[in-house]
Formats: sequence, structure tokens, C-alpha cells
Amino acid sequence: MLRFFLLMLVCLAAGACASTRPDLVRLYESAADNADQPPVIVMHGLAGSTLVDAKTGKQFWPGSLSTLAFSDYRNLAQMSAEDREGEGLRPGDFVYGVAGVDFYGDLLRSLETVGRLHRGVPGESVGAQRRHYYVFLYDWRKDNLVAVRKLHELIEQIRLDYRDPNLRVDIIAHSNGGLIANYYLRYGPHDVLEQPSFTPWQEGDKRIRRLIMLGTPSLGAVTSLERLVYGTRLGLRTVPVEVMATFATPFQALPHPLVKPILDVRGRPVDLNIYDDKLWRERQWGVFSPEVTARVRASMATPAEGERALAELQATFVRHLHRAERLQWALTAPFPAPKVEIAAFGGDCELTPGHAVLIDDVQGSRLVFRPGQVGDYLVGEAGKKPVRLDYGRLMFEPGDGLVTRSSQVAREPIDRDRASDNFHALPISQYFFLCESHGRLTHNLYFQNNLLYFLLSR
Repeated sequence: MLRFFLLMLVCLAAGACASTRPDLVRLYESAADNADQPPVIVMHGLAGSTLVDAKTGKQFWPGSLSTLAFSDYRNLAQMSAEDREGEGLRPGDFVYGVAGVDFYGDLLRSLETVGRLHRGVPGESVGAQRRHYYVFLYDWRKDNLVAVRKLHELIEQIRLDYRDPNLRVDIIAHSNGGLIANYYLRYGPHDVLEQPSFTPWQEGDKRIRRLIMLGTPSLGAVTSLERLVYGTRLGLRTVPVEVMATFATPFQALPHPLVKPILDVRGRPVDLNIYDDKLWRERQWGVFSPEVTARVRASMATPAEGERALAELQATFVRHLHRAERLQWALTAPFPAPKVEIAAFGGDCELTPGHAVLIDDVQGSRLVFRPGQVGDYLVGEAGKKPVRLDYGRLMFEPGDGLVTRSSQVAREPIDRDRASDNFHALPISQYFFLCESHGRLTHNLYFQNNLLYFLLSR
């Protein structure tokens, strides 16, 4: 009875805590009157904006619920010269919610109702009401450098609208948006990826005051590797590899070159360079696998067209792969410490893919990303009883379901010998972690509370 009574007390206390919610309006009512609050830019992550036809306005992503459930989204593939030049589809607005999951709607409502920020329109002069936020939209299929240049254009336009050439903005960047902000802070609108050494920009902290990175894969994500090997599950269908490989962004969120994301069946890191296209060719992974090459050839009207399509797809893959490696090195290259306050928010309560396992057997060479796919291997030293490894513990780490905590904080590259002079993460001053999944981080009330404090109350 005593144990039951104590258990009831614990349950009642836990319930009381769970039902208590911060009154954000009251907490920030005085800060919400500050006329000097800089404008805020909100940036979405991968797949975070709708994609619509530039001429008709028809939505191709995410489309209707039936499209989300049954489409493989082949019409999003970027294989034509027209798409590479920016025609065809364009971002329409944030994806505010899909199948009951709110991505950005709650965040924007909080900025409006609590922060008393009004949604600004670039190109419209700012009058007496100077508290604005701006939604930054970009085509998340394309090279992040395309978005970086558009971000620069937006900041310059906001400066014109405010009639302040020295204006600094605050940025809230979710997921891949954090990689874009990281690059912009370091290099501005300049493409340094083809340079032998990366030339830092000296203007980043003259344009950005505070940066909030939310669920950003600063050391990449193993999930991106899985997407380029097998495609990605969406609804009842899989977006195939031949579609994913035409997007630049999955490549640019691959694990950092200093990270060793692949283990052997004994749980030891394997020294494989995932940015080497020869590795993909020789092991027949991704767009070089027999299944994908057969599908691409069969999708065209003639054998000659099939061969051309396959050659173009594989060339696109190689180009994206090499450029992504340069981007990863650029995002951790030495640069002068900026006078920008940077905070990192993320989730760390969900088991998240952190390693793949390489299996070489009679079936060939393949990567698996789930413990149940490894098989039943016994390992051990000579003369000792073999044991079964806990692949769940080896392959998964705490995170938000998509990005591990270690990637979000960008502090622990595995290959420390190579990291000595080549790894300079952003100087993050504050960290805050929640029990929340990657897609719902912006929805979390406690994230919004700490976000508003970081933006408004100091």
C-alpha cells in the first residue's frame, strides 16, 4: 500500500508538470514592444517548401494526400537543362503541415502573437511598424550555393527596405537551412568550393546579429547516405535513388569526411571514402547498382536513349558527390571568429541512425542501415566464446530521429588525427535539447520559449 501511495504521488506530480505550459505572451510582453528588434529571417529545411509550377501554380510538392501516399515523385527529378537553369518548378511557400504534422505554422504564429512580428514582404518599404519577420524560400533540390546567393539578396533587400545599410538580421534556420546560414556567415554569396583553399568573407557578422540553428546536420546525417543508396520511404511508396540522386542537397548533408560512418560486421570503423565515386562504381551502390541501371534504361523509349539517360544520371551523381565533399570541408575550415551570437537547438531523445554496416558476402557488397538487416554474426577473440554484438547500440545514437546529437553539436569528429588543423566548427554559445523529433522541433512550445528568449529578451 505504501508503494502504491508513493507511486500515485509521483504520477500526480508528473501530471501536474506535464499540464503546466509557459504563458509565452505574458513572458515576453515587455520585450515585444522593443522598436529596435532586428528583422528575423526564418529558413526551412530539406523539403520544407512547396514546389509549384512557375507558370500554372500547380503544386508538385507535397501535393495532395493521395500524391503523398502513392507517388514516387519522379516529376521532381532534375535531369533536364531547363530545370538546372531554374525554370519549371519554384518554391511557393512553407510546408505548414503534412498528415497532421505541423512543420512551421506554430513557429510563425508564435513570432506573430508573442513576438508581435509582422510578416514582411521584400521590396516593400518599412514604415513606423519595424518589427518584421521574413520567410526565406529556396528550391531545396538544388545546390545550397543557389540558396546562399538568394539569402544574400534578401538581406540586401531588407536593408534597402529599412533604409539602413548597416542593418543586421536575426536568422532562424531549420535543418538544411543551418548549413546555408553557416556557409553564408563564412563566405557570403561567393562560391569558394572550386578554390584550392577557402577564402573567408569578412562581412558575415556585419549582416547577421543572432543565428539559431535548429536540428542542423553540422556533421552530416547517415540517413542521407541511406537515401542515396536505396532511396527514401515516403507514404506508401519509395522515392527512388534515380530521383534522389538528381537533388544536390542529400549529397551536401552526407557525413563529414572526418566522420567514419561505416562499420564492419565486427563493429569496427571501416576506412572508406564515401565521397569517392570509384567506391560507388566498384561496389555497385546507388545509381551504379544493377537494379537502378535497369530501371533507368527501361524508362526510356529506346536503348540508345536509355544509355544516354543513365550516363547523364551517373555524371550528375559524381558531380554532386565531389561538390558535396568540398562543401563539407568549407563548412569546417578555419575562419575568423564572427561577432555573432549562435545558438543550437535540437532533439536528443530518439534513437537515430549514426552508422551503417558493410556486409561483404556471396551476395556482393552492400550497406545496411537497420540492426535487423545485419544478420546473426558471432564475433570474438581466439580461444574465447564468440558473442553477438549489440548492433542497435553500434548503429544508432541519441538524436532527433534524423540527425544525431553529435552531428548537431559538431564537436566529436571520429578521425581526430586528421581534424587537428582542418576542423573549425561555428562558435556556438548556447545549446538546448528537447525530447522532440526532427520534423516537430519548430512545433515544440519549450523550443519556442527558449527561442523567443534568445531573440527578444536580452
